[in-house]
Amino acid sequence: MIWVRMGGLLLLALGLTGCQDEQARSENARLATRISALEQQVGRLQQAQAEAPATSAPESFMARAAAQNCANDLSRTLETFRQDSIDNVYPPPARLTLPDSCVGQKIQWARLTGKTYAFALVDEGGTQLAQASGP
Repeated sequence: MIWVRMGGLLLLALGLTGCQDEQARSENARLATRISALEQQVGRLQQAQAEAPATSAPESFMARAAAQNCANDLSRTLETFRQDSIDNVYPPPARLTLPDSCVGQKIQWARLTGKTYAFALVDEGGTQLAQASGP
């Protein structure tokens, strides 16, 4: 009787081990598939980074910072002109004096009227670096 119980326990243990092995194999296969997908994704990201424009992060940061500085100064210049104006209007393009921080910057005007203004600063490729607008 003891041998039957021990045999039953042994068969039960082997059965459970077999289930665990099957679960482990299934989990390993799932993980291997996931790792393969992640490796492919990393490869695509590395390829995209290699194909990206040669502009380095510090240069891009500096260009954006300079453009934002120009946008702030130009907005301040426009507002100062409007406040000092008898008619409370922004200057016409012919009377606008650009701040020193805008020297060498490319400004694209969307509008400049007596009551409103909007402009963007762009790089050589036309990528917008900064923008500003008034009422």
